[in-house]
Amino acid sequence: MRQIAAVPNLRSVPKWKQNVPTPTDVSSSSSTTPTSTITTITALPDTVNLNLYAGDDFQMSLTLTNPDGSNTSLLGATVQAQIRSQPGSTIIASFTPTISGNVVTLALLGTSTQSLTGTYDWDCQITSVTLGVWTLVAGDISFTPDITR
Repeated sequence: MRQIAAVPNLRSVPKWKQNVPTPTDVSSSSSTTPTSTITTITALPDTVNLNLYAGDDFQMSLTLTNPDGSNTSLLGATVQAQIRSQPGSTIIASFTPTISGNVVTLALLGTSTQSLTGTYDWDCQITSVTLGVWTLVAGDISFTPDITR
């Protein structure tokens, strides 16, 4: 199986758990109308779209690091990664995940994608005591039909 590091150095702390700047107090002797700062918090996974050849084995690794660059502890964590035609529909195929240190490896056997064509949705979710439930990556996964069988 070929191994592709599609998402190197993925931050392990969700964007919504990082420090958010506080609004600045604005004092002005010439105005009685207070002003405020709008802060938008985005808690979405990183987008990783995959284009694969149906029937081929595929493997990729996600390396998780903390914002300070140190390795994320995945001790006791579990990982799931699934492919569906749309969110909430029946699972079409599942990746086989493994965890080693701060690296999550996702493997997809060609036998589970042999008959797939077109575009589907996929994501990878981790559950751990320290991070709770967190979707690491999500995106589209497209399959091109193979020729040789």
